[in-house]
Amino acid sequence: MTWVCPACLTEIRHQSADRLPDPRDDYRCHVCRLDLRFDSASRKVVVAPLDTRQTTDEPPRGTPRSKR
Repeated sequence: MTWVCPACLTEIRHQSADRLPDPRDDYRCHVCRLDLRFDSASRKVVVAPLDTRQTTDEPPRGTPRSKR
């Protein structure tokens, strides 16, 4: 199975011993720099979801702070 970036159709570099990508790991396209993940349901490499968890009490970037 070849691992192909869904955006630019470039083959993703990987170890030849790895037959399928690990669905828990993210991979990166070396051409367009997208983070990719293997979707076991569709058996394709897809764009990895963004991590939207907040780790601090600060408001998200781009949100104006209230003036107090």
